[in-house]
Amino acid sequence: MQNLNGRVAVITGAASGVGKQLALRLAREGVKVALADIEQGALDEAVAEVRKAGGTAFGHVTDVSQRAAVDGLRDAVLAEYGKVHLVFNNAGVGGGGGPTIWETSEDAFRWAMDVNYFGPLNGILSFMPVLIEQGEEALMTSTSSGAGIVFPPSGAAYSSSKAALIALMEVLAYQLQMAGSKVKAAILFPGPHVVDTRLFSSHRNVQERYGDPSLRAGGGINNVDEFQAAMRHLIGHEVPLTQPEDFAEEVYASILRDDFYILPLEERTKNAIRKRYEDMLERRQPAIPDMM
Repeated sequence: MQNLNGRVAVITGAASGVGKQLALRLAREGVKVALADIEQGALDEAVAEVRKAGGTAFGHVTDVSQRAAVDGLRDAVLAEYGKVHLVFNNAGVGGGGGPTIWETSEDAFRWAMDVNYFGPLNGILSFMPVLIEQGEEALMTSTSSGAGIVFPPSGAAYSSSKAALIALMEVLAYQLQMAGSKVKAAILFPGPHVVDTRLFSSHRNVQERYGDPSLRAGGGINNVDEFQAAMRHLIGHEVPLTQPEDFAEEVYASILRDDFYILPLEERTKNAIRKRYEDMLERRQPAIPDMM
């Protein structure tokens, strides 16, 4: 997709982090943006920031885990702008849970899957018929994670939801190619390092239907500083961070190149991915990845 001026983009999880920076970056290129998020106050602030920067934007409160809510977002965007060209299924949560799968509640897995997998699926189900019917060049994206490719020894709820999303988007890409559609797919892997976003405090938005009280505690980590403190305790040092605006720049360049895997890489990450697939080909027990 070479020319974005005048296009319409929908971004979920847009009140902060990668979502907000994507909205700002695309707006600078003349893209009209619809920002969606579950948090009204933060969403209003993000919309105001995009407008202050000269962009065209509006906000719509959306719980992406609910299909009816995503349908409502679609209808609001079409009413406001008339068309949609880029959909960023970006909303995500950390998932929470214990140190092992068997010490993690079912609610942790359901919350992670409802937002990180069914959220993007709802975006596809709601928006894809519109993108196809328009008959124009368009893009459907979802935000996964490196944890969905190279699985860390903890965080099973989060990693499994992101791995399932990779499979979903790869199948979507195959099917769009087979159909000869003008719509393309892409999948985002924020990086190349841990991205400094509010994902670390996503437990602030755990819905009441998830009864496990430990989800609301977030494992004692509420921001990137507490995450770094945990890393110092776990592995003896802090880890490099990527700023969301830097990743947003990578996404913009990747859209222009028609990349599918929007995956910034450093050598250690490449080696971990190679090792994972070598283990698979050799039918070995998976080795603990050296990602930090």
